[in-house]
Amino acid sequence: MSDHTAQTELPGVNFAALRQATLAEAAEHDLHVEQDGAQGIVLGTYYGRIAFAPSGAHCRAEISTARADFLQTLKDSLVDQIGSVMPDAAQAIRWSDGVRQGALPDNARLMTVQHREMLDCGFMRVTLAGDVARFSDSAIHFRLGIAQPGKTPQWPRIGENGATVWPKGEHKLHLPVYTARRVDRENGLLVFDLFIHEGGRTTDWARSVELGTQILVTGPGGGGCTITGPVFGFADDTAFPAIARIMEANPDLTGRIMLYPSHVDAAHYPLPKHSGLEVIIASEAERPTMGQAACDAVSSAADGFLWFAGQKAMATQVRKTWKEHGGAADRCYISAFW
Repeated sequence: MSDHTAQTELPGVNFAALRQATLAEAAEHDLHVEQDGAQGIVLGTYYGRIAFAPSGAHCRAEISTARADFLQTLKDSLVDQIGSVMPDAAQAIRWSDGVRQGALPDNARLMTVQHREMLDCGFMRVTLAGDVARFSDSAIHFRLGIAQPGKTPQWPRIGENGATVWPKGEHKLHLPVYTARRVDRENGLLVFDLFIHEGGRTTDWARSVELGTQILVTGPGGGGCTITGPVFGFADDTAFPAIARIMEANPDLTGRIMLYPSHVDAAHYPLPKHSGLEVIIASEAERPTMGQAACDAVSSAADGFLWFAGQKAMATQVRKTWKEHGGAADRCYISAFW
């Protein structure tokens, strides 16, 4: 169901060239091409549909989705795509649904830091209070928007072309990604576990932030936690909260999950009990081989679900191996968490 739609003309944008660029992007990101031809091209994405069609010597675009926050994400994506090759055309975009210029984007909320506590495993648990209606098992990842130390926060706003305008320079926000460990809709609470990186910007923020401080939260997105197995999982410390969500959301899941902690404390991260999953804690010496271990498991995972989250170079290699072996895009989750 598409309750939210918007259209725009794209003056100066050639449909044939845009079509080829769209096909290339679809191949790179495993997006489903629902329609492709001289009359138009339609992509199906996690957030909704993006359609391009010729309009005289130019072309037009239409986006559609079930959620207002996803509509904003699609607008940002389209404007960014056009702007990478034709900045003037991107700035000239005007959407049919109107623009709340200067307002906070629909895929962002200001929340309040309510509580924090150190866990005995190298993580800090942080609780935010505010609007959590957007969160579900199908969208569990989000970004924090953290101001630079000593600077008064400036939040993003909607620009005239409908895209998000982010603060720049000394007001540029740090935007790390985290997993919603628990969402309490009744009380409006979002709980996440932050892996402590000494000297890290988010770690320093979490240790020093005063309770009651406002913080930007964007999303959610980036995939959910409901999967069918058998699962072949590989996760370093940063992904332990996501593994916990998967274990909770899938009581009948079977398979094996390899965890790669960076130090002995992280091996004690609180995971729920699960009778169908074999959870193996790798040694510190095995941590550099995490990517190769996932690649080696690709053939075994052909009839299962491959789940990988870790360092970027490793994730890139695992994704490449999965594609080379003909792995289906909907039977894997491969992500760089750092």
